[in-house]
Amino acid sequence: MSAEQRTGTQVEMSYRATVEDFREALRARMRAAPAGRRVRWLMIVIAVLLLTFAVTSWLMKGSVDVPLLVTPTAVLLVMLFVPRMQARQFCRLTDAGGACHTVVDDSGITVTNQQQTSTLTWQAMARYSETQRVFVLFSGDKNASCLTILPKRGVSDSGDADRLRALFDQHLTRA
Repeated sequence: MSAEQRTGTQVEMSYRATVEDFREALRARMRAAPAGRRVRWLMIVIAVLLLTFAVTSWLMKGSVDVPLLVTPTAVLLVMLFVPRMQARQFCRLTDAGGACHTVVDDSGITVTNQQQTSTLTWQAMARYSETQRVFVLFSGDKNASCLTILPKRGVSDSGDADRLRALFDQHLTRA
């Protein structure tokens, strides 16, 4: 560990992204972005309304039309499985680049893998969210269209996660 890492101005990470990292990041994005929250509530409202229509139909006619029974089930299945499928697809796309080496310091974030190096200044990101396993950094637009995922397991020292959090708090706002 270098002297710069010990002072807390730079944290280095090495990791390979997993499907679970992407699932947590997408869940955090849904909570952080207004559009994500609207979609989530809309899906729930649609499912509840369709279920209400199915129960009302059953109470009044003694039977339920098949579409009224199938549609709420399909909506709930979509709510459960689409984020998982998205996470798998994102993981496949990034897995081709191999393991990542990331450096976070006062100037921003540099992510390097076998295929490319990307450098993001703090101005490219506006806010961040922390989950149990990952830090998720969001772009400044209202839909959080760009995100950077930093798995906590990538740090070499347990204190590095605290240093990352301090850097994020210094340069970004919590989502």
